Amino acid sequence: MLALLLIAQLAATDVPCTVPVPAETGEWKQVSDASVTFCVPSTWRIRGTRAIYSGGNIQWQHNAPPVQTRSSSGPTSIGSSSRSAGASAVRTESFPEVIGGAQAEISWQTGVGRLQSRVSWRQPLFSMVGEAAGESQLQIQLAVYRTVRFKE
Repeated sequence: MLALLLIAQLAATDVPCTVPVPAETGEWKQVSDASVTFCVPSTWRIRGTRAIYSGGNIQWQHNAPPVQTRSSSGPTSIGSSSRSAGASAVRTESFPEVIGGAQAEISWQTGVGRLQSRVSWRQPLFSMVGEAAGESQLQIQLAVYRTVRFKE
């Protein structure tokens, strides 16, 4: 009985998203941090500074994102220095965008197995880094990034 009450209280604390989100993506909820809010699909679980969902996650922090370290040579077998047959090169796309009233840099990387995405702001200093299992999840992550709003 106590467990059901706790679950009901946690569910009641979800705040609906008040900024635009992609149509046909279901309900979204707002996540609040010390100086920022953003939205994620309501099925995602929030654990500290990480949003987790089936197939991926997003982490956020109030500093610059970690440097991506994936190799552009593609997968290789142990003891081999040549590219594996059929391996694709790593491709990174990056562009500036104003999000939440501040200049951000959005980027994503493909050709590394799992897709990686990131967004960072220099002023205020804030970043989000994501890992997705496929293109549709990557698009949802980019939509999450676009919901960021900085508190006054």
